[in-house]
Amino acid sequence: MSHRPSDDLLMAYAAGTLAPGPALVVAAHLTMCPESAERVRAFEIFGGIALEDASESALSPDALEKTLARIDSVPPAKVAERGKWLAELSEGMRLPQPLEHYDIGKWKFLAPGVRWSSIGRGGSARNRPMLLRSKPGMVLPEHSHAGTEYTLILKGSLHDADGDYHVGDLIVADASLEHEPAAGPDEECICLAVVDGRLRMRSLVGRLVQPLMGF
Repeated sequence: MSHRPSDDLLMAYAAGTLAPGPALVVAAHLTMCPESAERVRAFEIFGGIALEDASESALSPDALEKTLARIDSVPPAKVAERGKWLAELSEGMRLPQPLEHYDIGKWKFLAPGVRWSSIGRGGSARNRPMLLRSKPGMVLPEHSHAGTEYTLILKGSLHDADGDYHVGDLIVADASLEHEPAAGPDEECICLAVVDGRLRMRSLVGRLVQPLMGF
């Protein structure tokens, strides 16, 4: 593992200011990287010290009831569908713990040899986490980014002009990067990704399927 989140990203996660999609990707990375997890713990300690000196703010009388109602409104994952989906993964592979309670959709075509599956429900598909699954050696459509793309390698490896990425590596690609990631030649690659902003597809295949994907 050689590609870890920046301190700015880890501090935003510790402070709770990351959007839900990127926060889920970072949370999954933390279960795979003790070094990043330790840095988050340090930032949380610093934040706790700062809170001790902060002035108190009164909550509304029904704050607890509203919070509990929001928690109760989250639908449970469909166990049967998850079991069928997980059976399609490689033998012995387990998803990171932060993904265990999310609905995971069916695999859909993205490009020859590449499929994707949405995670969770509600909101715009453009900001929803997804799983990307590529056969060995397959190339994802060339693209750049209108916002930021967060990609965590869960299985196999990924390669582009900027380097090689392996299990646990977290890639943060901003609007300045245009790349054409390719899965490693020896085994399939499975990634957790979220796009904060619309992808800019360069290939004809990418532009054709993008309206169906919603991001």
